[in-house]
Amino acid sequence: MKKVLKAVIFLFAPRLFAATFFSGEAGLAANFINQKSFGIDPALTFSGFLGGQLAISNFLSLQGEFSIQTADLYENGFSKEAESIFRINEISGTFTKSLGGATHSLTLFKGFNESIGSQKFISRRLGTENYTSLLTESYLGQNCLLPYEIFGTGGSYSMTLREYPASFGLVISRNNENAEDVSQLNCDFRFATQFRYLTLDCLAGLGAPLYTKNSSDEDVVLLIDTLYLHGGADLLLGNKHSVAALFLQCGFEYFPVKSNDKSKDFELDDMFIILEPRFKFNDARLYISFFNIPDSKLMSAQLTGKNILIEDTFGIDLQMFAQTIYKNRRNYSTGLHCMVSFEGKHFKDFSDKDFMDKMNIKMCPFTEIDADGGKFSVLLSANLTKFTESESGAIKLQLGYKKAL
Repeated sequence: MKKVLKAVIFLFAPRLFAATFFSGEAGLAANFINQKSFGIDPALTFSGFLGGQLAISNFLSLQGEFSIQTADLYENGFSKEAESIFRINEISGTFTKSLGGATHSLTLFKGFNESIGSQKFISRRLGTENYTSLLTESYLGQNCLLPYEIFGTGGSYSMTLREYPASFGLVISRNNENAEDVSQLNCDFRFATQFRYLTLDCLAGLGAPLYTKNSSDEDVVLLIDTLYLHGGADLLLGNKHSVAALFLQCGFEYFPVKSNDKSKDFELDDMFIILEPRFKFNDARLYISFFNIPDSKLMSAQLTGKNILIEDTFGIDLQMFAQTIYKNRRNYSTGLHCMVSFEGKHFKDFSDKDFMDKMNIKMCPFTEIDADGGKFSVLLSANLTKFTESESGAIKLQLGYKKAL
């Protein structure tokens, strides 16, 4: 309870004392899931986040973000005993100084810190607008489906040039929640740039699990005998005004460089990939998304409700929408996702006899409406395969609202 109170005070105090120096974003979504294909048996959960940045001076700023998820409120009868998960996504402080034709930033953080896919690094350093895929839309802030997460306790340094749109960074962190349930030391190099027809945010580094037992299962003070290469990138060729553009989001976590018997082999299936050609026809848009999600990341996203659209490891999605429809003094955006995906399948599984048996077909109409300075969205997900096979979760409805603070 103390952590919740501290986080709330941290994020709302700027509104009381220095509103002009505070910026952030908040979001809340209600998720309805029908647990019967025929008949009504709804599950109702809520997810939300609140994040912000307080500029105390020209040299010091504080960042914070937290998210919350509830259990099925309908099943619990909206009682006070209904479970909820509160998570502090990020607590950090940044010292900034201009020197020698560049802006230098030093950040100390706990939790997430400008992970690949969140686009916070390039946004904070270069002022870039969000250009990520609609497939990864989330109401949990940085606790979402990401190609590579910077998570743990650590520090980062970045240098942003003033004469050129480029930023360089170094991140050193310790994560106590790696895949082997041991602490891992990570060292990452970062680069971001933005031109008229090129936007890039990329990272590459090494991870070293910190073992306290050797191969003979004997206790040792510290043993580092394994190194993993990891990396990720957000890339946009073109821009939001281009007739044709290409978006790529990719990442991997465990490519063995130095290994022992405990190490895992790297396979293409372990790559997080969203490849998305984008086409513009006046106010209409057509995005074609090819995606491959590692099993571990998808399982985590499903268990924690991070994503409503991507439910399978491999697939293709056609997004057709009109970006601006002005009516009754409001801007509307409306469209449709047509998705074909394959449960538990990846690139190498095309030759499997049961490949088509694992296919799911979804139709997902959506709309977005400007409301009170924010955006109200409605997404209906209809899994036609689950519906015809009388499986649960065939129909999902998400009502969400996001607003810049």
